[in-house]
Amino acid sequence: MEGEIDNMNPCAFPLLFSPLQVGSMTVKNRIFMSAMSTALCDGQNQVTEEALAYYSARARGGVGLITTENVMIDENSHYNIPNNMGLYRDDQIPGIRRLADEVHKYGAKLALQLLHGGPAATARLNGGRQPVAASAIPLRNVGEMPRAMTVEEIHAFTHKMGQAARRAREAGVDAVEIHAAHRHGVLGTFLSPLSNKRVDDYGGSVDGRLRFLLEVIAEVRRAAGEDYPIIVRMSMTEFEPGGQSMLDAIYIARRLEKAGVSLLNLSNGTLETYWRTVTPNGTPRGVNTELSKQIKDAVSIPVGVIGRNCEPWAAEQVLDLGRTDAVYMARALLCDPEFPNKAREGRVEEIRPCIGCTDCITHVHGAQIRCTMNPYAGRETVAVTPVPAPKKILVIGGGAAGLQAAATAARRGCRVRLVEESTGLGGQMVLAGIPIAKHDITQGTQYLIRQARGAGVELCCGVRADEALIRAEAPDAVIVATGGKPVIPGFLREAKQLVSAWDVLAGKVTTGQNIVVIGGGAVGCETAEFLVHPQNDRKPNGKHVTVIEMMDNLMKEDRSYARSLLVRRMQEKGCEILVDTKVESVKGDAVTYSHQGQSVTLTGVDTVVCALGVRPSNELTELVAELGIPVYTAGDALKTGRIYEAITSGEALGAGI
Repeated sequence: MEGEIDNMNPCAFPLLFSPLQVGSMTVKNRIFMSAMSTALCDGQNQVTEEALAYYSARARGGVGLITTENVMIDENSHYNIPNNMGLYRDDQIPGIRRLADEVHKYGAKLALQLLHGGPAATARLNGGRQPVAASAIPLRNVGEMPRAMTVEEIHAFTHKMGQAARRAREAGVDAVEIHAAHRHGVLGTFLSPLSNKRVDDYGGSVDGRLRFLLEVIAEVRRAAGEDYPIIVRMSMTEFEPGGQSMLDAIYIARRLEKAGVSLLNLSNGTLETYWRTVTPNGTPRGVNTELSKQIKDAVSIPVGVIGRNCEPWAAEQVLDLGRTDAVYMARALLCDPEFPNKAREGRVEEIRPCIGCTDCITHVHGAQIRCTMNPYAGRETVAVTPVPAPKKILVIGGGAAGLQAAATAARRGCRVRLVEESTGLGGQMVLAGIPIAKHDITQGTQYLIRQARGAGVELCCGVRADEALIRAEAPDAVIVATGGKPVIPGFLREAKQLVSAWDVLAGKVTTGQNIVVIGGGAVGCETAEFLVHPQNDRKPNGKHVTVIEMMDNLMKEDRSYARSLLVRRMQEKGCEILVDTKVESVKGDAVTYSHQGQSVTLTGVDTVVCALGVRPSNELTELVAELGIPVYTAGDALKTGRIYEAITSGEALGAGI
């Protein structure tokens, strides 16, 4: 039958599931897990049960090589978070050995990423100590001035890297990865001409900038053994004027091969061009692979590459095109630890899709790792148990929260019926997938629907929940997941044509040519870009879009990596942006606003789009309670928030009801 594969001879993705030789190490397939901070270790940088469970889940899921989060080489190299994994003392070896043994149980290999945070190892996280770098040049988005490392400190660092590698080998770890990319760690600052302005032997030419890394590699080989696999993570191009170029990268790659490096893990960008490093939704699949092919063609050792290789077809394609030897992924495996097994077995539609929201990255700076689509990411020790006795559950609302609650309750053995007033499922997630570069969210919506259907939930669309329906259903419990409603202030009702951003995205209204969007949050900005012509060429039929925001910046509270790209696109397409601006009145086709103490009136406005937030829509909660039926509220119906909050709250109710 079409789509079936022989598990003994995988054929759906034959290149992806072929072995790869990395130095003395044979990896069973080409799916390599890239490093990602978890904050799951303890205050002494020791491996915890939670960390073990996290990595074990990915090994059990079929990945070929697991690269850990950044591993500290001394006690003053905290990067992002205070509880990184550490290997700067011998008493940390047993925990690492437990981790290696756990990963090996499932036939996976383990590499430790050795990283000193450099200018990103801030004083706040490192006992007030000033961060260090190649030169006294700060990272603009970190805010602390580093000092230039002394030659003595360079030599001490080199020794510490060697000792960490020695401990890794003693612990049974299969390889180490030296992080020298993105200009945020010590070695990355030395490689980049943007951050290395030294005039001693460790600066100047590309050979000078490379010297520190080569000395580290030599020391690692001396301390851990000539046959011990060494991986180097490096940036190809930095996408900044004056930064590292592809010609630089090819030369560096060839020098690293001569130095005995076993594999190159290729990335792009810097901590300041972060959307190139952690690519958000809308980024093309295999975005870095055309550049990685240039490196692959220049060296004889294998290369791997990161960058939205988050679907099996894409991973197989870039291998088939000869652009890489291994496919690195991080967020895809965070989202679904079983990604490799499902791909190998031909169960592609069961893979939980990464929607590229980057919430996992922005959130971990202050807390443990999480995933919007996977409520158990970082919580692998938590088990969902069957219900003692089957319950009849009515879920009202077919958005993210309702679908997740229904699916989880059904998997636990409950009889679940979900009713949705509209003709389709997905709720606000459907709207979230409509703006430019947000299509990945559509795949997330499809997955939530499939998992609810697969769990046996009775899905009923076009059904309005009222007292009669609830009485007739006679459920043991009701989950209200009716989402939210757009906030429309009363003073806007005098507008010539007032519409909500939701109605625009849903295709329920036709807008005019001169549009004012009130509200510069994510929804307002996405709607504005959605409305404006793709090319800023002043076409006669092009729409003029003005965004008005009260705060002093657009999407001020939005920490996603897509924010900068969205604002750039709005500017390129000719959106007029007014911040620190308050709308005073809207009457007919006139919008009056105040800015810097001056009052300005825009005339000829034929559409006003309101994007001023959402309020909970939970009227049914009180009704159900009055009927004496246990009732629970989930998602935006409880408190408006992001997709993460909706799915997490739905999961919690489904697991605990």
